[in-house]
Amino acid sequence: MSAPSTAPVFVRPVLFVAGSLLFAAVPMAKAQPAPTSAPATSAQLSSAPPMVPESTQSPAVSPSGAVTAAPSPAQNAATHPTPAVPATSEASVAQNNAWGLWPILAGFRVAVSGYIHASYRWISEPQNYALVGRNNGFQLPQARVVADAQWQHKLAARVSVEAASEDRLSQSFPGGQLTTRLRDAYITWAPLRELRVTVGQQVTPWDLESLRSDAELPFVSRSVAVEGVQPTEGFTTRGLGSDRNLGISLHSGFIGLGRGTSFRYALFAGNGNGQNQLLNDNNIPALFGRVEFAYWGKAGLPLDQVRPMFSVVDDFRKPILHIGLASQWNPRTVGNLPDLMRETDAGVAVDAAVSLLGVEVQGGFLYLRTSRDTLMGVPDLERLGFWGHLRYTIPRIPLQITPGYRISSYAPRAHVGTQPATEMDAKFDASYALLYHTLGVFVRPTRTFPLHGSLGYTFTSEQEPNILNNDRFEADIVLIF
Repeated sequence: MSAPSTAPVFVRPVLFVAGSLLFAAVPMAKAQPAPTSAPATSAQLSSAPPMVPESTQSPAVSPSGAVTAAPSPAQNAATHPTPAVPATSEASVAQNNAWGLWPILAGFRVAVSGYIHASYRWISEPQNYALVGRNNGFQLPQARVVADAQWQHKLAARVSVEAASEDRLSQSFPGGQLTTRLRDAYITWAPLRELRVTVGQQVTPWDLESLRSDAELPFVSRSVAVEGVQPTEGFTTRGLGSDRNLGISLHSGFIGLGRGTSFRYALFAGNGNGQNQLLNDNNIPALFGRVEFAYWGKAGLPLDQVRPMFSVVDDFRKPILHIGLASQWNPRTVGNLPDLMRETDAGVAVDAAVSLLGVEVQGGFLYLRTSRDTLMGVPDLERLGFWGHLRYTIPRIPLQITPGYRISSYAPRAHVGTQPATEMDAKFDASYALLYHTLGVFVRPTRTFPLHGSLGYTFTSEQEPNILNNDRFEADIVLIF
């Protein structure tokens, strides 16, 4: 005869605790409201890829963050339609399919998204500069993972991690390895559409190109005026763009002005020494500001999103007319202890965009003046650049094909408010001027398909004695998830 089992001694308390938790959870589940399609909260975070210009968001990207730029809510809804919520009092994970099967946690909606950006670059190898055109091949510009959380339409947060460390705004160098780095990490409080506060690492509100998302660039890469010349592409030159910074911004959503027009602004105060920096480089904050006006037509304003300023032209639905103005004042400290020098960047950016009947015209102008606060005898450095592109989407076919042309000029040693010391100095500074022409084509299987590719060829033009035979071919493919 076997001994009596002792299992009930352990099982009964466990069953009692589990039953108590289940009994308490049922009323909470019944009280939990089912998500509906009416509020903007569920549509704007579900499957929404980062915007950024890493930049531009960057640069943003979004670029960044964001950065932070990406398909519009309408495109997201078409690509990932939100299933109808059954009329039931019982809350379930199935009701949150639009959120990637993430349940509602204490009122927060959570979504995970991202994109992978792979490319191939071939650069002509000039005879007079051995460091260019020697590293042609495949590249992985971005492999981004983004986690978004939002509570009602009042609080939002984003954390994005970049698994591919190539940074074309902050320069990359041949021989490096891919590493993981933080991109976005911010909290947004949105008491009003007219006034919102974002704290953390975010895309700097600077020019339109820097604000673009790396997932939705109109060409394979940004213009030379914004991202400069990368190592292995020519004489390495830093561009005028700006990526992410750590700080606080006061900004707004799209404020309606009537008759399909909107206004948007962003004021940013931060460290000014770039992303992923532990501390500020000095005790003085950098200041950035940007305002935008847009005309959307009879369809009205786009869906409001609780997030920092992003590139509005990244959206699937673009404004008919867009005008942006920006400025910056950034006191910097450069060098190594104890030999530190203070410099101050002050500049403006102006950009405009028109989108009508499949025709897209965009352009921007950037100016930056660097004063040497420590070295008083050194003259100021002026940098000047502009870019413009024309693209056209072929109508009446399922496949989206958008050919385009871009022109960009960059003078890293310009003379607008300063005079060169001698005529020889003027010619020397002018020899660094660049003029690039880019032909490209953007292809997407359908207008809302989450994968697209681009081809581009850039004709480079330098001045004597810096002329190089360094034209380049680029191809990329981007998968947004």
